[in-house]
Amino acid sequence: MELALLRLLAFATVCLAQPSDVFRNPTAGLEVTKPAAWVFLTAEQNVNNLKRAELSDQEFRAAMAKYATAPMVAMTKYREPYPDLNPSFKVNMRSLGDLKGRSAVEITNLVVPQLQRAFTDAKLVQPPKEVTISGLKAAYARIDYTLRAGGEQFPTASELWIIPRGDFFFIVGAGTRQDEKSGTRAEIEAIVKSLKLDQ
Repeated sequence: MELALLRLLAFATVCLAQPSDVFRNPTAGLEVTKPAAWVFLTAEQNVNNLKRAELSDQEFRAAMAKYATAPMVAMTKYREPYPDLNPSFKVNMRSLGDLKGRSAVEITNLVVPQLQRAFTDAKLVQPPKEVTISGLKAAYARIDYTLRAGGEQFPTASELWIIPRGDFFFIVGAGTRQDEKSGTRAEIEAIVKSLKLDQ
C-alpha cells in the first residue's frame, strides 16, 4: 500500500503520468526524475490509496477525503496492489496566500501539527530545519507513525519538504517503512536531488 505524507493535504494540481522517467511541468517550472524501476501513479490510484488509510481523527479523514485532489506528480517503487508499505514520493503545489513572506521553516511548523493529528502515535523525529533544494531555500521534517490500512499495520516514516517560490510553494512528501525493508530513504533522497525548479 502506498503512503506519502502529503496525500493527506488538499491541493488543486494536475497529475500527469509520462512514459519516460522524467516528469516535467513547464507551467509550474518543475522537473523530477523517478528511478527507472519505479512507476508513476495516476490520479485515480492516488485517491484510492487515500481512502484506504485509517486515520485517528475521523473529522480530519472526512475533510481530506472531501477536499484532497491529485498531486502534480506521484510515484511508487512497486506497482499496486503491493502487500507491504510501498515507498512513495509526490509533489503538490499550493498558493502561499497569507503565508507569503514566511520562511519555509515557519510554513512547515504550521503544517506538521495538522499531519500529526492524523495518527495517534505520530512522533516528530526531525523537527523542521532549513535545507536547500534546487537552489531554493526550503525546509525538511520527518514524522514516524504506524499506518493502519486493510487490517495491516506498517511502521511508517514520512518525510516532508516545503519549498516556497514566488506566490506559491511546493510540498514534497515521501513515505517509507521505518526499517526500510521495502525501500530505502536513500532512494527518496536521490529523487529529491533530481528536483529542478525554475527560480
